[in-house]
Amino acid sequence: MAKPRLVAAVLALSAAIAAMGVEQRHDYTTTSAAAVPRAYVVAKTGLVQVVDTRNGTVLAHADTAGRATGVAVSPDGQRVYVVNGWTGAITEVDPNTGAVIDRLFTQVQLSHAAMRPDGKRLYVSASGGVAVVDPETFQLVAAVKVPGQPQGLAVHPNNQILYVANAQDGTVGLVDTATAFQTSTVQVGGLPQYLAISPDGKRLYVSSMRLGEQTPGTLSVIDTTTNQVVGTMSVGRGAGSLAVTPDGATVYLALAKEGSVAVIDTATMTVRERLPINAPSVAIAPGDPRVFLATGATTTVLDSSNTVLATYRMKPADLRDTRPRQFDAAMIAFPPGQPTATGSRTSSSKSSSTGSS
Repeated sequence: MAKPRLVAAVLALSAAIAAMGVEQRHDYTTTSAAAVPRAYVVAKTGLVQVVDTRNGTVLAHADTAGRATGVAVSPDGQRVYVVNGWTGAITEVDPNTGAVIDRLFTQVQLSHAAMRPDGKRLYVSASGGVAVVDPETFQLVAAVKVPGQPQGLAVHPNNQILYVANAQDGTVGLVDTATAFQTSTVQVGGLPQYLAISPDGKRLYVSSMRLGEQTPGTLSVIDTTTNQVVGTMSVGRGAGSLAVTPDGATVYLALAKEGSVAVIDTATMTVRERLPINAPSVAIAPGDPRVFLATGATTTVLDSSNTVLATYRMKPADLRDTRPRQFDAAMIAFPPGQPTATGSRTSSSKSSSTGSS
């Protein structure tokens, strides 16, 4: 039973700033258990399904009782944090049982979420800033004031830098995670919405859109060693979720406004292929060559050649004390990769914390 609580510290933030059927199925085999993670699929309504990615079996399901706008997973996969943005809540879920463990109510609208790779901090973008949560105590420990309207978040594999997409002023903010202060910004233009960092931490990809009749979208790439924009390209309409392959060679960008997914060659910054798949969200697990797409009533899995490996049809949620509801997959999340000595992320190695906030 969840124990909702209003955290007094968030007032400072406000002031300062289920079963699943298989339509098409291919069992996925590997010699490494770490390469077969669970997928955490979240519906618009806040329903959650935990999926065995080898065969699509639903291992647990939960109801966070609020419209979801963001999600993050602990490095060990033992906690899922769903952002119920419209109600200003962060819901902590046990993915093994589907139980709602706790909630934080912030009294401000929330948006995206990102887990630091070392698991020491959870970041949630909010109106006027970024909330910093200690996952161990599930309490707000800091509030980062940033300009504009923060949206997408990403954390460098070394745990030291939080990147924030500032939609109103067309910048990406760099936040020192040790001090919880924004130290600089990089101008990318447009309305930045989503961020994704390469596994080696050397490139940050930013999807943005510009106002206009067709809401043209762009993809920018920032060299994280110089914090300079080194490439920008037009990608179609809108700006959606994006993910980088383990080798860093390809970015998948969901363009829900035009019902397609752009497959982008990062070396040439050109669209290699455009997949006719309507997906609001795309995700890739650390070290896993497969691509996962949230496709409404289904979750679609692609291999590295963009061939559909499996399509898992999501059944209506049938939770206690609720009416059956259609599961409309909107987001997919995986645990963050653990940093290595070189800063690259892997799916299993351990690392100590390098920052506190």
